[in-house]
Amino acid sequence: MDRGSSISFARCCRYAFVASMASCIWAAPAHADRSAPAGQTITIPAGTLRSALDALARQTGISIGMAGALPDLRVRRIDHADDVAQALRRILSGSRLHAVRIDARTWRIEPTVPARVARRTASPSPALATGDIVVIASKRDERLSDLPASISIAGGTVLDRLAGRRGLVDVMASTDSAFSTNLGPGRDRIFLRGVADSAFNGTSQSLVSLYLDDARIGYASPDPDLRFVDVDRIEVLRGPQGTLYGTGALGGVVRIVTVAPDLDHLGGSAAIEGTGITNGALGGAVEGVLNLPIVAGTLALRASAWSETMPGWIDDTGRDRRDVNRTRRIGGRAALRWAIGGGWAATLSGVAQRIDARDSQYATSGLSRATRIAEPQDNDFTAGTLTIRGPIGKLDAQATTAYVDQEFGSTYDASALAPSLGAPAPLAYVEDRTAKLLSQEVRISDPTARHPWILGATILHSTSRLDGRFMAGTVGGPAGGTTIAARRDEEDVTDIAVFAEGTQRLSNALDFKLGLRGFSTISHLEQRGPARERENANRLGVTPSGTLSWHRDGLGLIWLRYASAVRPAGISRTADPTDRRIPGDELQSLELGWRVGLLQNRLSLHGAVFGSTWEHLRSDTVGPDGLLGTVDAGNAVNYGIEVGGHLTVASAALDFGTTLQRARLTSSSATAGLDRDDRRLPVVPDISARLTASRSVDAFGLPTTIYATARYTGRTRLSFDPLLDRPAGDYATLDAGVAVTKGVARWSLDIANVLDGRGNSFGFGNPFTLAAGTQTVPIRPRTATLRLAIDF
Repeated sequence: MDRGSSISFARCCRYAFVASMASCIWAAPAHADRSAPAGQTITIPAGTLRSALDALARQTGISIGMAGALPDLRVRRIDHADDVAQALRRILSGSRLHAVRIDARTWRIEPTVPARVARRTASPSPALATGDIVVIASKRDERLSDLPASISIAGGTVLDRLAGRRGLVDVMASTDSAFSTNLGPGRDRIFLRGVADSAFNGTSQSLVSLYLDDARIGYASPDPDLRFVDVDRIEVLRGPQGTLYGTGALGGVVRIVTVAPDLDHLGGSAAIEGTGITNGALGGAVEGVLNLPIVAGTLALRASAWSETMPGWIDDTGRDRRDVNRTRRIGGRAALRWAIGGGWAATLSGVAQRIDARDSQYATSGLSRATRIAEPQDNDFTAGTLTIRGPIGKLDAQATTAYVDQEFGSTYDASALAPSLGAPAPLAYVEDRTAKLLSQEVRISDPTARHPWILGATILHSTSRLDGRFMAGTVGGPAGGTTIAARRDEEDVTDIAVFAEGTQRLSNALDFKLGLRGFSTISHLEQRGPARERENANRLGVTPSGTLSWHRDGLGLIWLRYASAVRPAGISRTADPTDRRIPGDELQSLELGWRVGLLQNRLSLHGAVFGSTWEHLRSDTVGPDGLLGTVDAGNAVNYGIEVGGHLTVASAALDFGTTLQRARLTSSSATAGLDRDDRRLPVVPDISARLTASRSVDAFGLPTTIYATARYTGRTRLSFDPLLDRPAGDYATLDAGVAVTKGVARWSLDIANVLDGRGNSFGFGNPFTLAAGTQTVPIRPRTATLRLAIDF
């Protein structure tokens, strides 16, 4: 375990948490089965009205809301309910309440009133339906209105407006306190809550844990940039999440939740897009989804596929080529679900995607640059997951096994180094990287407990390899070149952990939640270059969390949360040869957050005041030879405020948010060679804001929605290193669109960057020429996408 010369106040808090855990017994609700079929028998255990509705939501995947507080009523055990409607009738029997179906997955609880009064009852507020959505970001099903955490949900409305983009980086632009680099499809890094270390894709573990349903799909690799086809929503959980999610979740967690197979209904959808860019090329996409019940109520297959051409807009004057950054993305996903019986179900799923960019998307002047050779990029992603869940007595159990294989490569014009290597120009540097991840997690919880708890264990094994080589004679492409020099780095990491979290009710409105994770991480690094070297690094530790929350039905939720997360000790190629180990990162955070509803839920407000300390901030940087290395940048702090909300007035809505933060180094490592005057953390700006206005109207008798979105991103920087640092940010964009629905068809026209503004986003191009000249990654020019989607 890492030890310092003194014990900080935060560490004292940690030991207090350990002692508290030893003296308490905790409990947590079960993980919901959002895809339970309508024909499957429903069983509800005895308990309160709230616990009965929670159990129903877990088994069937529906969302249930009620304006005002639920009455404190007892519900008898219900066996063998045939469908949701019957289960709700039996749950609400004798309560003077009844259920109203809003849509296929949403119900509202209302008081039973005389018919003449019922006719005057207002229609449900959209905020109510979304406010009580069941989310799984906390590794067990909780209503969003009950979850004391800073979380954003990007659902169908947000995803529908991503026509022509439809990737995680695009979703981040609509999320508070979320940012990303703009290196290109399949090469970007995601940052949350001001926790950012570098814009460069080195070998350091990611700062945000990325999940596809229940499977972790990233460790020390960039965002695979999966196209969002047949995706239900994206959950963005901000702030350190080390207790439940383990190492690497310093900034938070992003979970992509797909649509689960329907065991009873045959159906699907198809869509086609056409995209054009100002001063650029044309592109488009096709996608399809099919849900196929194989044995009704028991076995079903759901599959989706997509093929896309992303048009380019960067010209290369050195080779007289236009729109060189055109990119192809093709992939598919399938899930096979089996309702085994007795409440048990198994889902076997897999996804594969290939991204091929024929060149980089940086510029040195306007929207152009000059290079001697092409600089193609690729990212091939494959993942498979098996999830089994069901009851063991009164307990809910779940086991998830996942395997991920990601291969990504880059080619750069390295002709600037040709004289020093004694090689003829042009010279290319070709880098191929692989990242394999095998993980297993088991967890249990008690859905009927008075004091909710969850207990689990996980083991993760990550292997990554980097093969880099300089090649001469590459005018026609690196395949025909001669290798001048080569390097290979191989890293092997094993992480074993146990975790627990539970809630103690202090009063009718006040809860205390406590969590603890104990972990052991072992890292091995082997480097092959001019010499062969091996290094080992181990870490043993705990990451606690604690939350005090106040909840009042009909008003909202306020919480005070302490949380922590770590990255394991690392090994650097560029460190002192006598000791290449780098201490593990450690981040601790305190936040005061709120999520409230006003004006009968027409206005919802959320936000947080937060502060964090970050010890041994590890950062990837570019060395004098143009190759990436890792340094201990020092210690940092970040504090700020997030404020956002949603206002609905008749058929119009406003969605808004802003983040003000100050992320700075407080001390820098003497050996890192970093800028001692400018202490800003890279990529994350001090200020950002967004505003979306939308309205639903009838156009020629057809339901029509129009919207406009304005965003501002404040000034920031590229790197700690003063030789590599470039100003970025400080630009605004305006998007607009319209969607028309006619029967099963939905037409939409979306225009991004309507004013065709310019700005340098968070990225770089060629590491071998970055220090010698100006490189920018321009935001994409005005882009129009026409999309037709059909359900069947």
